[in-house]
Order: sequence, then structure tokens, then C-alpha cells
Amino acid sequence: MLKIFYTLLLCFLLSPYIIKASNTGGDDKKSLVVSKLPVDLIIDGKLTESVWDDMPELSFIQRDPDEGKPSTQRQSIKIVYDEHYIYVGARLFDTAPDSIVSRVTRRDNFPSADWFMVFFDPYYDKRSGYYFAITPGGSIVDGTLYNDEWDETTWNAVWDYGVNIDEEGWTVEMKIPFSQLKFKKKESMTWGVNFKRVIARTNEQTYLVMTPKKESGFVSRFADMTGFGEISDIPALEIIPYIVQKGQFLVHDPNDPFYKSNQFKTSFGLDAKYGLGSNLTLDLTVNPDFGQVEVDPAELNLTTFETFFQEKRPFFIEGSNLVSFGNGGANNNWGFNWASINIFYSRRIGRTPIGSTGGGEYVDYPTETPILGAAKVTGKIGDGWSMYALNAYTPTTYAKKWDEGVVSEVEVEPQSNYTVLRSLKEFDNGKAGLGFIGTSTLRLTDYQPLKNRSSEGQFVGGIDGWINLDDDKTYVLTGAVSASLTKGDKNYITSLQRTPLHNYQRPDFTAATLDSSATSLSGYAARFALNKQKGNFYVNAAFGIISPGFDINDLGFQSRTNYANGHIVLGWRDYEPDDLFRNKQFYLSNWKSINLEGVQESAGSWLRTGFSLQNYWFIGFSGDINYGGFSSRQTRGGPLAQVPHGYSVNFNVESDFRKNFASSLYFGLNSKDNGSQYVYSELYFEYKPGDQLRITFSPGIETGNEVLQWVTAKSDPVYTRTYGSRYIFATMQQKTFFASIRADWTFTPTLSLQLFAQPFISTGSYSEFKQLKEGASSDYLLYGTNGSAISYDSNNDLYSVNPGDGGAPFTINNPDFNFKSIRLNLILRWEFVPGSTLFLVWTHDRTNFDDPGKFDFGRDFSNLMNSEANNIFLVKLNYWFNAAKLLF
Repeated sequence: MLKIFYTLLLCFLLSPYIIKASNTGGDDKKSLVVSKLPVDLIIDGKLTESVWDDMPELSFIQRDPDEGKPSTQRQSIKIVYDEHYIYVGARLFDTAPDSIVSRVTRRDNFPSADWFMVFFDPYYDKRSGYYFAITPGGSIVDGTLYNDEWDETTWNAVWDYGVNIDEEGWTVEMKIPFSQLKFKKKESMTWGVNFKRVIARTNEQTYLVMTPKKESGFVSRFADMTGFGEISDIPALEIIPYIVQKGQFLVHDPNDPFYKSNQFKTSFGLDAKYGLGSNLTLDLTVNPDFGQVEVDPAELNLTTFETFFQEKRPFFIEGSNLVSFGNGGANNNWGFNWASINIFYSRRIGRTPIGSTGGGEYVDYPTETPILGAAKVTGKIGDGWSMYALNAYTPTTYAKKWDEGVVSEVEVEPQSNYTVLRSLKEFDNGKAGLGFIGTSTLRLTDYQPLKNRSSEGQFVGGIDGWINLDDDKTYVLTGAVSASLTKGDKNYITSLQRTPLHNYQRPDFTAATLDSSATSLSGYAARFALNKQKGNFYVNAAFGIISPGFDINDLGFQSRTNYANGHIVLGWRDYEPDDLFRNKQFYLSNWKSINLEGVQESAGSWLRTGFSLQNYWFIGFSGDINYGGFSSRQTRGGPLAQVPHGYSVNFNVESDFRKNFASSLYFGLNSKDNGSQYVYSELYFEYKPGDQLRITFSPGIETGNEVLQWVTAKSDPVYTRTYGSRYIFATMQQKTFFASIRADWTFTPTLSLQLFAQPFISTGSYSEFKQLKEGASSDYLLYGTNGSAISYDSNNDLYSVNPGDGGAPFTINNPDFNFKSIRLNLILRWEFVPGSTLFLVWTHDRTNFDDPGKFDFGRDFSNLMNSEANNIFLVKLNYWFNAAKLLF
């Protein structure tokens, strides 16, 4: 197997020399010249001003459906500017204007519709930039470009626009303030520019400068845009005050003395942006509103892994791509059991407090830590140098408790300061890059119970970069190295060593030793990868390592330590259409993971295929074989346990999502040699009854039979075969039903109503309780056999176990569960002027735990709907001021 892999790898590495590079459409560099605007414009999308009379017709090239062919429709585009704004005018001819798809949706959503997009590279670094997109219905999307080929929509600019449909097609006007863009102001500026047009009815996607599918690069190919003259020196200064009024109607004890004081809350705050020249921006926030408009998804976590939730707070989202670490340079970063490291995980700031109140008849416990203030600076500090600097402060946070009429406060979160510094230097038009990142978390408290639960400080630093190995940028080598230092009270450092992330207490652990007197913990991590960026042949290989003491979870996110992992991926991607398929792809990989004691934890092979059909349907299949190994996590801090061999298969099919009704199906099966098996299936339906309404419904069900579901550990010095403790598992029969329901009703591009609902039911029934017989084995003693005994006490809902080997009898609480929840959001958004928004929000949730271990959909759903509910009503208003106009 490995010989085949290495032979194919050699062929792939030599492929640039035996396969002629595809034609990218010619070597001639396209260019545009902007002109100074002589008169003011009315932005209505009608192009009636004389400045648009001589718009040049531009030739676009198809990427889909017929790559390399000219666009089937004509387009004329012109760009002009004045001291404060850059303007884009476009006449998009259409021979069938009655067939233009002008679907309307809320901002930053890409519906199936006709689109016009403009891309700018103001720094002319050929790696980054901005884009602005609009539909004939006036829906807009804007975002940033980075790493040459990647984009994200979290950045929102304040800009004006207009569209109009007429007998010749449709027209666009855009008015974009220079203050919204970062660039290095100088005489005779050159920007990169590109345009894209989408014609939905034929799925035609065309560009001024098109990147063939088998090639790489996007921003680096842009046309040159010259002709700039004088631009205003007035610095950008934006101020956005907000007010939030919240009413909470929650499940509560009628005698709770804290409930009424928390029921209605009013909060104020202020966000500000200031341009530090034309290439840096300072963002400030005072008492920020970091409340989430949309709730996190429901989940039931039976593992030792922390759940990763996406950031949804605007202050942290904007510019987050600048702190991406270890991913630059390559257009693919495969994982294959690699535990990804996020050095900056912004949801740590303002986290739920971690302290305990130590009891109390009634407790008023904060759901989040307030953020008094935060600031960040983003942009470029020189040719090829990007930077991101953030600092945030959270105060000491208290919970209140009531005992026999006496109210007292208990410190539950220490005052904390968070700092992030990130900079990246790119060389030779992105052929190489070198960056660093540093984070610090500082906490201050004299309260010993909190010292036992949180660090005094954590410091993380890292270096990353990439280098293209050839002038054609076909092969790129990427790498990242980082180190961490955590300091704190010895009680905290001891507990940190014992967490599932580190497991220093493991009795057969040889890579590190538990030190109960330590006041610090340190470690390192590194990963290197090779990626083939383009061509039909594909290869990716990587190796990474994480030491036992590496910990970044005060301000980052990680799920593994004591770990080394490597893989190789080979593939073939055929983009040439035939009678049946538009494109085809095949991937094959092999991976292996070991701990730093040299023990294999997992290894396997994986296959994936995908086919895009001529009717725009998609069919995909994947499967893997896992060769087993030894888990250092299965016993939750106990000895190694052998992991059985297994396999999985997955299948998915998607219909044509241009249609008003579309659907997809996903099916997965996972099976192990010990009899464990999971079956997962999910359907997705999308219905668009008109241009303004979109409804999606995604139900799914998962059934599983896990033979080795963790239950608990019991100390027993008599049982020395597993080092004086019994590690107890059971067979768990689990059934889970879930669904996501969304309705987006967009009345106008600036007024929308969104409904999101998520019912979730999961039950687990435990039986066949057993214990690991011996460390590093797959042998288990089933209770009730070989002299052991087990009985169930229904009155106390627990199991009594006699191990039958001279050890003391013990009890196990019945772990059966039946978790049911429903979460609902209803959000009305109205952007009444650019940058200023009114939100009306209703959040509803309810949970139920009746009938543990027994799944009956009708009964369970009825129990859920009959449970008491939490309802929160919120009104938020923010208003955008262009303070620069008032002050300068």
C-alpha cells in the first residue's frame, strides 16, 4: 500500500514537467483607467448622467458552464471617482430581460439570482482585497478577500447603490467611500480590479479575468486599475451608539427574590472606527452589546471534547481572517484526525463565569462576563505587512445568593485582560510569507476558590509561513510552530494537568509526570504541509505534533495534546465536461496518529469521489477503513484501551438549487468490529415560492449502538490490573431526532423577517455494564458473568454491582437520558439608513427530561411542548454617524 502511495506521489511531483500548463486566457495583462468625476451623481441605478455615456464594453470569459468561452451576454462597465468616493456603473445587457432572476434576500446572503460583483485589491499586494455584489432586486453582499483565493462576508461596509431593470437588461450604480477601504495612499496609485457576472437561468458565471478550474490564484490575476489623482485626506471617523431594551419571561421559582430585578434590562453602548491614515483602522467599543441575535445549536455532548461554537458577535467577526494562523499560502488544508489549533478563539472573551457560589437557597448567576471595553487595530503597516492588534478588559464578576433573607455576593470570574498581536509579511507577490502571533491572558484575584479554578496568566506565541517551491506556484510548503506557558496557583495547575486535555494522572503515562507542586505548565505544537495548488493531479501531505503540556484554552481552542499525526492525499480532478458529467473528482488518502509514547492511536485509509452532472445535480461518496489502535482518552484518565477496527461509508446527492424547489440527502454508516454501529441520515429541502420568500427544512435522525460507552470510574485498590480503579462502560442504544427550520421573508433589501426553529430529541438506554479487564487491552468483564453480579434498584434508580473478585461492591447511578429541546428565533431587521439598523427579536426555548431511556416521538414531542418555556423579547437600535463630515 505504501509503495503505491510513494510511487503515485513521485508521479504527482513530476506532473508539472510532463503535463503542459493550461491556457489561462493569454499572457496579456488587462487594465482599466479610472477618471475623475466632473459632477455629482444621483445613485438610482439608472445611469442617466452624462459621465456614463461612454461606458466601454468589456469582454467576459465563462468559468461555467462552458469554461473559456465568451459570455453569452454583453456588459459595459465604467469606474470613476472623486475626493471621497469611488463609483461603479454597469450596463448588463440581457436578450431576455423578462427572464432576469431578481430574487431578494437580506444582506450577505447569496440566493440563486443574477449577480454583478466588483473586486478591488487596493493595496495591490495581489493577495487581499474587497468585494461588493448586488442583484437586480437590490440585495447586496460585501466582504473581504485573503490568501489570494479565499473570501469571507463578515466585513460590512457602509455604501450606497441602485439598480434598475429595463428593456435592455439591468443596470447598476455603486458609491463606495474611500474611508471604507484600506490602501496605501500615494501618487499614481495602481489597484487590482476584477468583475463577475452571474446569469442564474443558465448558471453562467463569467469574469473579466477568469481563473480556470485546474489553476490557482484569484486576486493575483486581477487587472490593473490606474488613473487615480487627488483623494481627500479627511480621516475616517464613524460612531455607532446603540440602545437595547430586553424583557425576559423565564422559568423560575415564584419565590425567587432575584427574578423581577433581572426581568427588564436596558443597556447602552458605543462603537467607533477611526482611520489611522488610509491603511490602518482603529476600532473601539465601550460597554459593547455582544448579545447574539441567533442562538447556538442544541447539542448533547457525551465525549471529553469541548464543543466549538462559531463566533457571532460583530466586533470580533470583522477582520477575523487576519488572525488565521498556520493556514496561509495553501488553498487546501486537510486534517485527517489532526486536532486543529485555534490560537485565538474570541468566544473566550466574555465567557460564562467559571466560579461556584457554594450553594444558596436562591442564586443570581450571570450568564456571561461583561466586557467594559475593547479595542483593535487592523490593516497594513508597510509593503506586504498586515497586522491585527486587540485588547479587551472584563471586570471582576459576581453572583448573588440568598440564604434565609440575607443576600451576599460571591466572586465567580476574576478581572481579566486579553491581548492578541498578529502580523504577517508577504514576499515577492505572495510567493512566500512569514508571520507571528502572540496572545496573553492576565487575571487578577485574591479569592482562593477562583485561584483554584483559573490561571493567573497564559502566554502563547507562534511563527508561521509558507514558500512556493516553484515560480509557477504549483507546490507550496507551509508550516507553523507555537509554544504556550500557563501560570497559576499549584491547585489550578494540578487540576489542569488532570483535565481530559492533558491526562497527566494516567497510570501508564510515560511522556509526562503529574506534578502537584507545579505553578506552571508549558508545551509546544508544530505542523508542516505540502500542497499542490493546481492541475488535474493533486497531492497534499502533512505532519503535526502537539506536546503533552501545550495549552492555549484561556484565549484559544484545542482538543488534543500528546499527539502526532500525518497523512498523504492523492487525487485526480477532471474539469472537462462530457456527455454525463460537468466535472469529476477522486481522492485517496492514508493517515496515522500516534501519541508521544510511540503508541498508535489510529490509522486508516479514506476514499472520496464526487460527480457534478450536466443537469447540475451532484452525487458524492466517501468511505474509510480504520485500522484501530490504543486510545489514551477512552478511560477518562485511566490506562490505554484498545480501539477496534472499523469502517464508515457516506453518500450524498443534491438537486439543482437554481430551481424553486430543491433538496439533498446525506446518509452515513459507521461500524466497528466490536459491534458498535451508527446510522445517520439527513434531508434538506429548500422552497422559494417567490423572489422574496425562502423556506428551508432539514430533518435528520441518528440511531446508534455503542458497545463501549463511557459510564464512570470507581476506585478499588484490590483491582491492580487497571492500576487500582475500575473503568466502567456500557452498551448504549441511542436515538436522536433533529431538525432545522428557517423562513426568510425579505420585504425589501433593507427590511426582512427571519424565523429559525430547532427541535431536538435524543434518548440513550444503557445496558450490559462492563469493566476494562486490563490496561492496553480489548478485554472487558461483563457484569453478571464470571462470578460478578449486577442488579437494578428501581426505587433509587441505580445499579448495584459486585465485581466478584474480592473487590468492594459499589453502585452506579442510572445513566439513561431523554433530552428534548426546542429553540426558536424570530428577527425583524430594518436598515432604515445605510449602517443604521433596528432589530426586533423574540427568542423562545424549552427543555424536558421525562422518560429517560425511552424513545417515543409522539410522547416526547408532546412532553416537550407541554413544558414551561423561556421567552426573551429584545429591541435594539443602532445609528451610524459619519463623524468625519461633522468635525473636519
